[in-house]
Amino acid sequence: MSDREPEDLNFGCQVVTYGDVQGTIEDAVRAEEAGFDIITVPDHLFHPTGSEEFLVDPPWEAFTVLGAVAQHTDEAMLMPGVTDSVRRHPTELAHIGVTLDQMTDGRFGLGIGAGEAFNFTPIEDIDWSDPFGRFSEAFKVVDRLWDSTADDPVDFDGEFYQLEAAHMGLKPVQEPRPPMWVGGYGPSMRGFTGALGDGWFPWIHAPEQYEEDLQRVLDVAEDRGRDPDDIDRAVMIPTTVSEDGDAAREAAIERNRTSLALRPPLLAKMGYEDIADETPIMFEMAFDEEQEERLLSAAERIPDEAVDAVTVSGTPEEAIADLERWVEAGLDNVVLIPVGDYEETLAHYEETIIPHFRGE
Repeated sequence: MSDREPEDLNFGCQVVTYGDVQGTIEDAVRAEEAGFDIITVPDHLFHPTGSEEFLVDPPWEAFTVLGAVAQHTDEAMLMPGVTDSVRRHPTELAHIGVTLDQMTDGRFGLGIGAGEAFNFTPIEDIDWSDPFGRFSEAFKVVDRLWDSTADDPVDFDGEFYQLEAAHMGLKPVQEPRPPMWVGGYGPSMRGFTGALGDGWFPWIHAPEQYEEDLQRVLDVAEDRGRDPDDIDRAVMIPTTVSEDGDAAREAAIERNRTSLALRPPLLAKMGYEDIADETPIMFEMAFDEEQEERLLSAAERIPDEAVDAVTVSGTPEEAIADLERWVEAGLDNVVLIPVGDYEETLAHYEETIIPHFRGE
């Protein structure tokens, strides 16, 4: 049982309107108007060529979009959900982040993970042989640069990155720096979060299994002398809300079956080991023909109730009940991915769901 209370829950919205930059900005503005505390955007470079099933519309550049969103919003925290430690040098990530923190007067957060193959499969000169090692070094470089001064510059001698007497003159508005949320699932990433991260931020999870996985984050934090309560407990999950609850749940299940199939470790923990053994894992996905066939075959076998467990869907009252289970699992930041009718779902959050958790 978590010590988190329902009123502690922060609401985030992942805005995804691929191929439509202006539409993405407008959706972000609408999310802030609806009362969301956090706005995130995905950070993709290459979507699969020729796929008719997945990521069909072209991606835009995430930090450019966040800069535009910053000019049209006033209060929401803005962050990538999530960027990777592969495509940009960490000095560049640090520079982008501090610029956005200045631009927003302290509303930037850095969601960062080790990366997903489809984003850089076409780039043949990228070394991705040790994703965790590269991520670990990149995170530390960003963290140290944000704290650097001319009198106390950064020297860093890693396997992937080397800096000598580097300091970043532009400083974040937030003190000591913008929050850094780790997007990852495995024991190494969860342990790293507990040791150094400000928040744990996985994509697609279920409350019971989230609570189990979260414990490693909290245990490592305590072992390192940190206060586990200082670590943000976040998740990114799909949502569809309608007065017609059955239709909303049916739509959510249909649209998110393959998302769950991309999380074989979670499937195994939910009791579906036979399906987990057959499906590719998200970070390895290049969405080639063979992978897509395996993914779709596995997705067809996932029961509806399993998919339902990783979504917040149904009537507003059913969505509230779903979210209360997440709070009981220890969650204090829920970043929701609206699926289906964006405006209808946001209206229910604005009018009923968010006010319920805020005691209004």
